[in-house]
Amino acid sequence: MEFKFTDPATDFSSGLQVITDYHQDFLSRGVQLVKLAEDIKKQGMTEQLANQCMDMYCHYSHATNLHHKDEEEALFPLLVEQSSLIIGMIERLIMDHEEIEDSWAAISARLSHPESITNFDHFLHLTTTFEKILRDHLTREDEDFAPQIKKILSVEQVKLAGDKMAEIRHLNV
Repeated sequence: MEFKFTDPATDFSSGLQVITDYHQDFLSRGVQLVKLAEDIKKQGMTEQLANQCMDMYCHYSHATNLHHKDEEEALFPLLVEQSSLIIGMIERLIMDHEEIEDSWAAISARLSHPESITNFDHFLHLTTTFEKILRDHLTREDEDFAPQIKKILSVEQVKLAGDKMAEIRHLNV
């Protein structure tokens, strides 16, 4: 079976839309990830569940990295000359990224080698923790950060962010 990453974003004309597309994807996949861990706990590891593990590993390994690069390399640099409130929010979001990456590291080692998942309760705990950390981060971005930056960014800056995000993926826009 081949595992291939499909980018949740298809239109890079707006950097803010790319962020939204990723947030929606992360929220739905987080539910799927926890369900996968629950199914493994109930059934034990099967070939079908192992394939789902590999699919999750492939997707999150790419998506999490790209999303953090999108924010840290394309969006945040447009905002660093703003208020101390925005700078503080960016610093908090970057700390969240580190926490997400640490939590992901514990899960990814298992998802990439499904046969290594032997403590099903612990795996469920790891996935639940990761999903919560990521969901809390996305909520912080959507409810606190996004309304602030939408007031600040010009149409040109939003397009510039989208162009940079496409560049990160080596896409021609």
